[in-house]
Formats: sequence, C-alpha cells, structure tokens
Amino acid sequence: MKKYLNFKNIAIVVLLIWVFLQTCNPGGIIPGKTVKIDGKKYEVIKHTIDTVEVIKEKVVTKKGKDIVHEVIDVDTLVLKELVNVDSAAILKDYLSKVIYKDTLFLPDSLGTIALVDTITKNRILGRTFDAKVKQREIKETLIVKEPAKNQVYYGLNGGFNKADVVSHVGAGLMLKTKKDKLYQFGVGVTNRTVDGTNGSLSPFINFGTYWKIKFKK
Repeated sequence: MKKYLNFKNIAIVVLLIWVFLQTCNPGGIIPGKTVKIDGKKYEVIKHTIDTVEVIKEKVVTKKGKDIVHEVIDVDTLVLKELVNVDSAAILKDYLSKVIYKDTLFLPDSLGTIALVDTITKNRILGRTFDAKVKQREIKETLIVKEPAKNQVYYGLNGGFNKADVVSHVGAGLMLKTKKDKLYQFGVGVTNRTVDGTNGSLSPFINFGTYWKIKFKK
C-alpha cells in the first residue's frame, strides 16, 4: 500500500478531483458553501454559468457623396463606337435607378451583412448595410440566502386558575439552533392556596426541547 502513497500519485488524485469539480460547477462555487457579498456572508443555493448567443443588429445608411470614389476617363474609341447608338436608350439607362443587393456571410456562422446600393446617373445615390452579428455573452446566476444562525429569545410566563388566581410566574430563555431545533429553560415560583386564603410559594426550574414538524407541500 505504501508504494502507492507517493507524491506523484497524490498529485494525480488531487488533479482528478479538481477537474471533476470544475466540470460539475465551472464557477467553482458549490451549493451549500458560503460566499462574501459586500463583506457579508451568504449561503449558496444555486450557481450556474451559461453561454448565451445574442444577435446584435446595426443598420447604417450613407449618401453617395460621402462614399469615396474615383472617376476614370472613358476611352475615346468607345465614344466613337457610340455615335450611332440610340441616344434615347442611353439617356433612359443613364437616368434609371438600379438597385444592387448582396448578402455577405461572416465566417464561423457569426452573422450576415446585407448590402443595398442604389445607382443612378453613373453614381451611387446611397448605400445601406444591415449587419446582424452574433455575440456570445456569459450569463452567471448566483442565488444566495443568509446562512442560518443560532437565535436566543427571552420572555416572561404566568398561569392563572380559579383556586389560586395566580398559579405561577416565571422567566425563561429559548434557543433556536441553525437546524430549527428549540431548547427552553425557565425559572419561577408556583403559588398554592392552602385554605382558600393562605398559600405558599415554591420555586421551580424547567427545561424542554422541541423539534420542527415538516409538512409536505
């Protein structure tokens, strides 16, 4: 047995336990443990870490004059070839508005960019792009409650009956533990009437313990 109890084997076991805990609870906070929030201790009820994909959308529209462009002189040979072409057809084509639409797909399915260009008079009249990009957000949920504490109560008690009027009076302490168990301790005196007029006082000490009754919901 001793030959297995060496530093190497112990380190491997510790590492395996750590990996197991990280797999079961990536945040490293296990329910039932306590954490400090603003300097105050709380008991962890539930702790989850989720990766959520959120689609961010942005639409931008630019005027043609704001788009960088360059004018290149036309070839004179092309102009000579167009001398006998129908000028009305050329003007119609020149004055027409042509809309180009295209969709670009980002790698790794991260989203799309939709492009719309409006062209007229050999110029871009306007450009609009609609970007829908996926973003991964880490959502951490931590549900806590104040840890159970021991609580101490104090108070007075008394009893009445027909024969003695005041049968007893006393004071006591009650302890409520973290596990909802109650312990009671008290002292006092009892009053007993002997002949209807005279009586005697007797001191007493009492104690008790109580358990919480759990009802099914």
